[in-house]
Amino acid sequence: MVQMTKSREKRSEDREDRFNGEYSLSLVSVENPTWKVLIRPTDVSRRGLGFIIRENLKRGGYFWLLINRHKFRVELAYCHNHLGIEGLFRGGLFLREADGDLREVCAAEGLLQQKPLVSNEFS
Repeated sequence: MVQMTKSREKRSEDREDRFNGEYSLSLVSVENPTWKVLIRPTDVSRRGLGFIIRENLKRGGYFWLLINRHKFRVELAYCHNHLGIEGLFRGGLFLREADGDLREVCAAEGLLQQKPLVSNEFS
């Protein structure tokens, strides 16, 4: 049980970074480069990015994720209805490049919220 809790805490740490504004990133289909859609990023880790979109995308599809001047090959891990709202979907992307770091790029581009300082007063 303790091992499972530590694993869950590790995943939470990896997904802790939130975006600091309301803006969009672009997804471009690898198979059809003329197809482009805007996504609203919500959270990011080293290898993944969560987002909101107004289109239901097919899981397993490959895309180029454009973050300003950076371009990453990603796979759609999931895309499902968000909060029961018609025409609104929550998706997740998985980085397919071994040496990429989505969190690092988003931080370098100034896209992430600053984390609050955590007090160890009660530790």
